[in-house]
Amino acid sequence: MAFAQLARAGGRCFSTASPSLSAATADAPPQLPPFDHRPKPYKGPSAEEVLQKRKTYLGPSLFYYYQKPLNIVEGKMQYLFDENGKRYLDAFAGIVTVSAGHCHPEILKDIVEQSELLQHATTIYLHHAIADFAEGLAEKMPGNLKVVYFVNSGSEANELAMMMARLYTGNLEMISLRNGYHGGSSNTIGLTALNTWKYPIPQGEIHHVMNPDPYRGIFGSDAAGYAKDVEDHIAYGTSGRVAGFIAETIQGVGGAVELAPRYLKTVYDTVRKAGGVCIADEVQTGFGRTGSHYWGFETQGVIPDIVTMAKGIGNGLPLGAVVTTP
Repeated sequence: MAFAQLARAGGRCFSTASPSLSAATADAPPQLPPFDHRPKPYKGPSAEEVLQKRKTYLGPSLFYYYQKPLNIVEGKMQYLFDENGKRYLDAFAGIVTVSAGHCHPEILKDIVEQSELLQHATTIYLHHAIADFAEGLAEKMPGNLKVVYFVNSGSEANELAMMMARLYTGNLEMISLRNGYHGGSSNTIGLTALNTWKYPIPQGEIHHVMNPDPYRGIFGSDAAGYAKDVEDHIAYGTSGRVAGFIAETIQGVGGAVELAPRYLKTVYDTVRKAGGVCIADEVQTGFGRTGSHYWGFETQGVIPDIVTMAKGIGNGLPLGAVVTTP
């Protein structure tokens, strides 16, 4: 039965097929555990008013998935609160952005103290914060990844990484994976290989190779087959010389898809032999999100030439970074 039919059936369709499921859904939904925080009374505009104002003044690209979107007015650690004070568990961390929780007290304290002291400083003058942060970030990187460029978003980080790869190698052609997502700017939209997130605009000298999906891919978890596809594509689909290869270590927007084990190890060798550099997009996998390693590429046993990151690096503040070698 189609999803729409199920929705119209209002749940009655389950009673004949699965009595146990029907009984389970009749129970009250599970309750969130107690939490020592009471949201402030909300006196702002209603959800309907906010939605109408968005439709009037903001572009339609700011879409929402719900018939009645939540009006989120407050956050505290892992929870969010709507206009009526109802509490929700943010199981997705603000689209993998709020890694340390909403309104973390230590983060808020540092933001307030810094804002009261100095809100902005251009890099043509000196301030210790940017150098200290770059040093701390470099210390978390393996190998010779020691040079940091700070940017404002993941798209900007990948845009800069691609430009650096092209300028450094003198080559033009880039390779990325099908089902991958690397941003929505005019250049990174070419690296992205999901038609949901692309527009019909010139995207220039970018090749998408087979996705090494260990569950749905044609070679299963055999990395060699997918790696051979990259080798063949360079030989037959490019000039033979490439600027770089970029991949998420675990594809995020594409559905939390892991790469076949040891795939990047072979592909990085192939790309470097073709004159290219290897870029790891850690926007959604970095900063300990995999649980086992600090960076996602470490699960593949490789060291990239360039690493890009954003989202969790700023816990909601517009921040990204590109880290590379001297």
